[in-house]
Amino acid sequence: MNQLLQSLQEFTVSADYSRTHTTWEVRATGQRTPVLLMHKDSPHHSLPEYRVYAPESPDEILGFVLSTGMAFAADRRQIGEMRTGPWEDREWILVQHDLGELTGKWKGLNTRFRRAPVIDNFLGHESLDALLSAKVGFSGPQSEGFDFARRAGIRAEYEVTVRDPRMDRLLILAWVVHFNWHHSVDPRKTAVDLTTNPFRDLGAARRAKKRRQTGQTEQN
Repeated sequence: MNQLLQSLQEFTVSADYSRTHTTWEVRATGQRTPVLLMHKDSPHHSLPEYRVYAPESPDEILGFVLSTGMAFAADRRQIGEMRTGPWEDREWILVQHDLGELTGKWKGLNTRFRRAPVIDNFLGHESLDALLSAKVGFSGPQSEGFDFARRAGIRAEYEVTVRDPRMDRLLILAWVVHFNWHHSVDPRKTAVDLTTNPFRDLGAARRAKKRRQTGQTEQN
């Protein structure tokens, strides 16, 4: 099943939000049917991890993804993590343990235009996300990395093009979730934020942390 995960070269990622669960659907470019799901039984801003699996095999967990930018294999082995760069809104660092550091930077004319302070302050994030796409490219000394884009539109949808087949797709998905949490606006996400008790999932977060520390696997 991991072969399916690593076979993805170009794919899209989009989310279904609710107060009781969050599900991300991963589709090979041009396909309607998701090949992977990322799911947790809590709102998107909660701390518990996402379980990654194929829709037809929900009990066969391929790995785990955290909104903080961390990714773990099915056996809880850490694959990598996101670290804040020197300019946290303009540069990011992904560390994949067998590839070293990859630096992510904004790229493309639309992205440079939308990141201009005057434009950003005048229009606001909601208008910019609806009007302009945003692109980030990750690469490093040992890897060509991948390209990532948020499509223009009110609802957030993301595109990924993998440049280095050694890139772990779980780590890429961790970046997508992190970007969506911190750098993207979506009215559905906002609605969940405004109507959910922020303390409701603290117990679940503690249990997830304990499972990571002890190497236990979350039960479906």
